[in-house]
Amino acid sequence: MKAIKTFAEVGSDKSLVLKSLPFVPGSRVEVIVFPAADGEDVFSTMDKIVKKKRIKPLTMKQLEKIIHDIRGVS
Repeated sequence: MKAIKTFAEVGSDKSLVLKSLPFVPGSRVEVIVFPAADGEDVFSTMDKIVKKKRIKPLTMKQLEKIIHDIRGVS
């Protein structure tokens, strides 16, 4: 599944228009709308913390191992 994150502004008629989506015309999509948080999103905030604390990035294999260890999966 391909997810797209974008920000848009609700129009005066309370409608929203999304353009230039990377899906073929006629594709069925699911749309979930949340109000944007004031300030930065969680991903930008975490990127700044990781850089500031000089936390070494993990590979997907390392993340999988941590998650499996926590879940008790071998």
